[in-house]
Amino acid sequence: MRKSLYNSTDLWYNNNIIEVKRMERKMNVAVTGSRGFIGSHLKERLIADGKDVTEWDLRQDPPKCIKDFDPNGIDYVIHLAAYANVRKSIEDPQKYWANNVDNTTRIQKICNYNNIPLMFASSSCIHNWWLSPYGTTKKVNEETAFHNQVALRFTTVYGKGARESMFIPKLLDNKVEYVTEHIRDFIHVSDVIEAIILLMSKNIGMLEKAYDIGTGIGNKVSDLAELAGHKLPIKGGAECEAADNTANIKDLVSLGWKPKTDVTEYIIKKTIPH
Repeated sequence: MRKSLYNSTDLWYNNNIIEVKRMERKMNVAVTGSRGFIGSHLKERLIADGKDVTEWDLRQDPPKCIKDFDPNGIDYVIHLAAYANVRKSIEDPQKYWANNVDNTTRIQKICNYNNIPLMFASSSCIHNWWLSPYGTTKKVNEETAFHNQVALRFTTVYGKGARESMFIPKLLDNKVEYVTEHIRDFIHVSDVIEAIILLMSKNIGMLEKAYDIGTGIGNKVSDLAELAGHKLPIKGGAECEAADNTANIKDLVSLGWKPKTDVTEYIIKKTIPH
């Protein structure tokens, strides 16, 4: 007769022993994309909160590629490493699939096998995923997620460290040449970090499978440019871009979170002398 590898009592006992051991030491959080915009802010916050952080980023010395992701000693994973440019995904969809889907699916499987909670970067593009290869990769990421894995649907994030090619940095540096009539939910990176920290504090098994992370308020791009004192030509947006990415934040708000920074106030403070 075939011998059972474990019974229900053994499984309960072993899982509880694992949790006790995790509680006896500092939590070790793996952050992929730890040298990126959101990742660098998250790393700083986790360390300030007394967590150990294991970084996975090609900008480290030496570089650490997520293809080699190792869960040894890790208690929680925040997977932020991904390509994130909608328009560029049109130019090279296979590149986006390999990085955003193949690597993420592997990390999802590793975390599931090792019973490690995982939160991973999704996007507001998920609501119109069919418009671009980038959106498609995020749709697949959410479909391949296991139990105890939560998608973070970021809207348009801004703040210190944002890519220079993004709208808010270009606006503040007077480098915007034209605007669109797109409506965008701009969320400050500090509010994104607070949302992630709050979600980490909850029992991940009791959370929703995905959370929109934005302010819940949409602003017309052309209006923000005018607020900053720029009267610019208005052009139509690319077909791969959604007309409106305003988040539905009711699930996040129900957990006790709310955004603190308003993009219009941020622009006024940065562009109008006081």
